[in-house]
Amino acid sequence: MTILKMNFRAAVFVALGGTALTLGSANEAVAQSCPQWQLNGVPTAMDAETAWSPQSYHMHVGGMLNLSQCGEVPGRGHVTAAPNMSINYDARSMGRDLEFRVESQCDTTLLINTASAGWEFSDDEGSGLNALVRLSDAPSGRYDLWVGTYSGEACQATLIAETFPSGAVSSGSAACPDWSLGGTQINSNAGQTSSHQMIAGGQVNLHENSCDTNGYGFVAQAPDFSLYFDAMGQSPNLTLSANGDCDEVLLINDYSANWLFNDDAGSLHPSLTIANASSGRYDVWVGTYGSSTCASTLTVSSSGAAASGQVPAAPGK
Repeated sequence: MTILKMNFRAAVFVALGGTALTLGSANEAVAQSCPQWQLNGVPTAMDAETAWSPQSYHMHVGGMLNLSQCGEVPGRGHVTAAPNMSINYDARSMGRDLEFRVESQCDTTLLINTASAGWEFSDDEGSGLNALVRLSDAPSGRYDLWVGTYSGEACQATLIAETFPSGAVSSGSAACPDWSLGGTQINSNAGQTSSHQMIAGGQVNLHENSCDTNGYGFVAQAPDFSLYFDAMGQSPNLTLSANGDCDEVLLINDYSANWLFNDDAGSLHPSLTIANASSGRYDVWVGTYGSSTCASTLTVSSSGAAASGQVPAAPGK
């Protein structure tokens, strides 16, 4: 389906000379049946660099307002009058594309009033029946977002915000994992153990997209983490494992750019041990066997010397 856009923002009525402006009853009915950015959603701040790693927001979605009965904004489905979120975005003059996508078990829709006061709407551009909007070279400003449901039945959903290089392939399109995009940085030395919470899964279907990773399941295009590992002159075993609320898969691009994959090392949760691990950068994706995302924890551990606190060397990739 095509993303719709209308350049419109409802007028804000203010009191003049102590007298409040009023609308006729017919106009009041129309205003009450349409989304109103003036009501404000849950406030949050984000910038182009922070959103280089996907930012996830869990919420209850749907509402009483039927968009198809509101001529002022595009789209269909059911939303609340107030936005779910009001995001103050700082582009930091990076010229990046800004993507909002929804992950849910139900059929979601997404309505956005952008920083330039335009309306954007999406229904099924994302995975399955979920919504996705990609804004090219998104400017700084406030973005009001409504996450709705097509049927009107409320459900739980996760809104994900992420930035990409201008013109990069959308994470909702046919794509493959790309280690060069980088993930959240982790520094680790031989002998250390650390745990990192995240949302497992993504839009990239490793099997259908014919990605040359020898894996299957669903992951994000960018790594969830970029692990900078220091072997400290030894030959330690490096183990990465995921344990969460669903059937995860684990994909790693190692320091020499080789792909490693595991699905069910134990009880539907994946684990990979790299023997004689070398210092360098390891890019890590925690995916899901099915298309739904879930909360998970990545654990990084290694044998060898106790932590010295030194900073790992620059990546070899």
